[in-house]
Amino acid sequence: MKNFAVSLAVAATLLSSFVVAQDGTPTIVQGGANPYTCDPTKCIAPKCLCASQSPPGGIKPADAPQFVTITFDDSVQPELIQTAADLLNVQNPNGCKAKGSWYVSMMYTDFALVQQWFAEGNEVADHTFTHVGTPSAQEIQAAADMLYSYAGVPHGMLKGFRAPFLNYTADTLKEIQAQGFLYDTSATAVVDDNYWPYTLDNGMANDCWTGICNPGTVNLPGVWEVPMYAVLDNASVPQLMDVYLSGTPEDVTNWSQTNFDRHYNGNRQPFGIYVHPTHLTNYPGLPDATAQKAGVVNFIQSLAGKPDVWFVTNDQLLQWMQNPVPASQLANQTYMQCQKPVTPKEICNGLETLNITSGVVSGPLLNACNFNTSNFATCYNCPGSAPTLETPVPASAVANGTSGYRTPLPDNCSPFWWDPVAGQCLCTTSSCAYQDTALPKQQNSTNGTSSGSSNGSSASSSGKASGASPGPVVASTLSIAAAIFISLIM
Repeated sequence: MKNFAVSLAVAATLLSSFVVAQDGTPTIVQGGANPYTCDPTKCIAPKCLCASQSPPGGIKPADAPQFVTITFDDSVQPELIQTAADLLNVQNPNGCKAKGSWYVSMMYTDFALVQQWFAEGNEVADHTFTHVGTPSAQEIQAAADMLYSYAGVPHGMLKGFRAPFLNYTADTLKEIQAQGFLYDTSATAVVDDNYWPYTLDNGMANDCWTGICNPGTVNLPGVWEVPMYAVLDNASVPQLMDVYLSGTPEDVTNWSQTNFDRHYNGNRQPFGIYVHPTHLTNYPGLPDATAQKAGVVNFIQSLAGKPDVWFVTNDQLLQWMQNPVPASQLANQTYMQCQKPVTPKEICNGLETLNITSGVVSGPLLNACNFNTSNFATCYNCPGSAPTLETPVPASAVANGTSGYRTPLPDNCSPFWWDPVAGQCLCTTSSCAYQDTALPKQQNSTNGTSSGSSNGSSASSSGKASGASPGPVVASTLSIAAAIFISLIM
């Protein structure tokens, strides 16, 4: 019993370290001069939009929708996706379920669950390969390439980026423009700089205390900044990520309500709830998160009962920003609809039933990709060796033309209508047609072209795949600490 207790403590400590490592709450400094300038007669929507605290398109605040964005950061795992589903368990005024944005880092992510999240109408966005601050170009590219190859997210549908730890620089923003992203959402908005989303044609208007707003530092035509809106606590200290960690559930609810009311009764800038779902998910040996989670869920449900409140992804928010309409017309917009594809046969497209009990996507169509350090499921080909930053998509474990091969998503079919097992697009009408015109964010993917490791792979023999086995996934993606814990008590 003593050995078990020690093992439990070790596992809990490791898991706690993993949770802290995912945190991205920055130090927020208020005040300082804002050198941002923008001429609205030259910066003309929809391609260019000046930073402003007023709704776009001349819409009066009382007529504007009150958007609420609920976002999630880091790896996608069974327990975490259930936490996200609990937070999003509300409806929009048109009867469609609330949608969220997930900024996905690759370590310990189950790509079948990413595809499930995406197919349900939520947004998938880039949060780098290893969750490192001030990320390199390869960190950003590697994540995009894996999301395409293993989760079936087309390059043209991967629009957003958030810097780990919200630690971005001018070079970070220039890199996401070079890689074809539509927007960044790493900057903090407090009160004086509580702007609606804007383009970076004329520079950054938030986080000016860092020098990022100085003339000539950032001028990126067509790239949007979606500010992250801070909540002021009762001491007027800004709280941003995981506000529920900064006080009791009652205190946090009061702070959040006060700040929401400032938006709702003011210029109706979007209101954000920014979550690392690890902090709201119960793990053995860690403090019980039930009260904190219930506080967040209850607050979200209270907002759902207010007129003109819409829960949207950042992608949906930007579609509205580029063509703003009054709240009375929002339900009719195509991007706010919630019809799901109805295919003539069951295919591996992310719409399989999510088995909450076992925490994995069910169905015999998934491939299980098993490595020593992590395991994930995918509708596509398993890699022949463990993905690395240098080779995020190694050559597939199954060669093209052999039994079990999965055909990668082409650029002329929607991922929701693509059958990778048969290599067939089931869309036959213009209503479901899709053409991905975005350039791949990385050109060195070898997934699906051959078997074995691609040139330059740094995977060691200990990281080789044990094989791609069609059928139910029996090993869900876990953090290393969680895997250690399970091995100790089983």
